[in-house]
Amino acid sequence: MISKEEIGKRIKKVREAQHLTLKNVEAKAGISATHISEIERGKTSPTIGALVRIADALGRDPAYFIEDEELEDVSCVSFEDRRPCALERCIGTREMLTKSIPSGKINAQLITLAPAKGADVGLHAHEGDEAALVLQGAVRFSVDGELHDLVEGDSIYFVASQKHGYANVSGADQARIIWFASERRAD
Repeated sequence: MISKEEIGKRIKKVREAQHLTLKNVEAKAGISATHISEIERGKTSPTIGALVRIADALGRDPAYFIEDEELEDVSCVSFEDRRPCALERCIGTREMLTKSIPSGKINAQLITLAPAKGADVGLHAHEGDEAALVLQGAVRFSVDGELHDLVEGDSIYFVASQKHGYANVSGADQARIIWFASERRAD
């Protein structure tokens, strides 16, 4: 859990990077400069309401100030830094193409699939949206009971709360896809 000192440090860092005074933030957030100063110095924790108003005044999502790890505003992943790791639901690997950013909602992965044994597709469902672009091979996607056979250059996009999954149906060859996933926010 993030400390009140770290929250204050992040608020001050963003405020100073924008060349704003405590009085500027006071005017935008409707919170006294004295109270903002106490928060920045870690003397007090902001209420949720105060954090939301300060974040709005600074043009940030409130989550930026309370995420466990301070994240960069831009995610760059070099080819050398990508590390394949095993997939959980089928035989293959994934490499993260993006890292998290503050309040980020999208991630991208390069997925390499070994040929499926049979045509069965393991299904799962969760919140968010997902999309894929087939780079190599043939991939069978199942979404809400409907099968979609895609080949190189084909793409698919769907709401992930529907039962879905995919499998390499290329035969003896591997298949590769770029996978995009996002979280849905409750409105």
